[in-house]
Amino acid sequence: MHIAFFSDQHPATLGGLQVSMGLQREYLERAGHTVTVCAPTARRTPSARYRRDDDVLLPAAPAGEYSFAVAGAAADRAADRGFAGRPPVDVVHVQADFWGAWTGYRFARRHGLPVVHTMHTNVEVGLPAVMPLPRAVLRIMYAAHRHHLRCGPVRDVAGYVRAFDSAAAAVVVPSSHFADRLAGYGVPRRPHVVPTGVDDDRVAVLLAEPRAPRPRPLLVWPGRVSREKRLDEFLDAFARSGADADLHVYGGGTDLGRCRALAGRLGIADRVWFAGTVSHDTVLGAMRHADLVVQSSLDYETQGLTVYESVALGTPVLLRDPAIARDVPRAWCHVAAGTGVDALAAGITDALASGPPGADPPTEFAQSRLTARLVALYREHTDDTGAPRAA
Repeated sequence: MHIAFFSDQHPATLGGLQVSMGLQREYLERAGHTVTVCAPTARRTPSARYRRDDDVLLPAAPAGEYSFAVAGAAADRAADRGFAGRPPVDVVHVQADFWGAWTGYRFARRHGLPVVHTMHTNVEVGLPAVMPLPRAVLRIMYAAHRHHLRCGPVRDVAGYVRAFDSAAAAVVVPSSHFADRLAGYGVPRRPHVVPTGVDDDRVAVLLAEPRAPRPRPLLVWPGRVSREKRLDEFLDAFARSGADADLHVYGGGTDLGRCRALAGRLGIADRVWFAGTVSHDTVLGAMRHADLVVQSSLDYETQGLTVYESVALGTPVLLRDPAIARDVPRAWCHVAAGTGVDALAAGITDALASGPPGADPPTEFAQSRLTARLVALYREHTDDTGAPRAA
C-alpha cells in the first residue's frame, strides 16, 4: 500500500507526534509499504532520522515553536504536485488536528480516498497552552473547520472533534483515557486505541546495556520545557522531598530559563542538570539508565509517550496524572496520591524506596506489534487492490 501521512508539523522537528509518525513510517516501510509525509516546511529539522528527501513539504510560516501552513487552494496544488508521478495513494492517514488535517481531508476528498485519522492533541487544553489569544484563534479555527470539512456550524471543541469523526473512515487515539474524552464530546463511535510505539531495535540494544553503578539514585524528566508540562512544580516537589538523588532534565522550550533559575532559588542546582534540546536517541539512553522517569503534567497529555518508552526500557515511572496510568502496567507505575506539590514530593520518596519492579519489561508498546494493527485497520477500508471499500 501507499499511505499518505498528513501532519501539522515537519516530521524531523521535535515532539511526541513527530516521533510517533516517524516510527510508524519506519515500521510500515519495513513491512513493504510506501509512506509519504505531507507537512509544512520548518526552519530547523534536528531529528534527521525522520526526514526523507521525497517528503511533500508545503510553504509555511513560523508560529512560535511550530510552523503554520495555510490550508486551501495553494496548499492543494502543492500537495498534488508533490504526489504527482508517485504510486497512487491507497489511504490517507491524517496525523494532525489543525491545518495539516484540513489539507489531508481536502486531498482525500479530491482523490476519493478513505481517511484514517489519529487525533494526537487535546485541543481544549493543548491549543491555549501554545497559542496567544486562544479564544480568538479558536473562533477562526471553527470557521475554517466548517469550510474545509464542509460540515455544519462548529461552535465548540466538542463540535470540532465530532466533525472529524463524521468525516473519517476510522479514528485512532493513543490512549484509553483520550478515547473517553472523545466520548464525552459526544463522538458516537469508540475510536481505535493504538498507543505510540517504541522502537523494537533501539529498545533491544539499550536493554542489553548494564546500568552503570552510581552513588545515589538518578531521576530523569524528559519532555518539552513549557508551562503546561509543569517542570517548575516538579522541581519544587524534588526540593521538598529532600531525596538524596540527582535529577537530569532532557528537553528545551520556552520555560527552560525560568526553571534553571528556580532550581537555583530552591537550593537544588547542584543536584539538577539541564541537558537542553538533545536527540531522541539520547533521551532513550538516559531513560534506560535512570532509576525513575517522571511525568509531571496534569490533564494535558493525550498519552504517555515517554512513559511507554521508559517502562519498555525497564525503568519505572512516577506519574502525577492518574489518567495516564490506566495504560501502563501496574508493576512499573507509581502514581502520586494527589495532584498537589506535596503529594508529588511524597511520590518521589515512595517510588525511590520501592526499588525496581521484579518483572520483565513489558513488550506491549513495541512498534512492530502496533504497526500490524494499523495495517489491519487500513485494509478494513480498502479492498485487495488498495481501492476504497464501498460505504
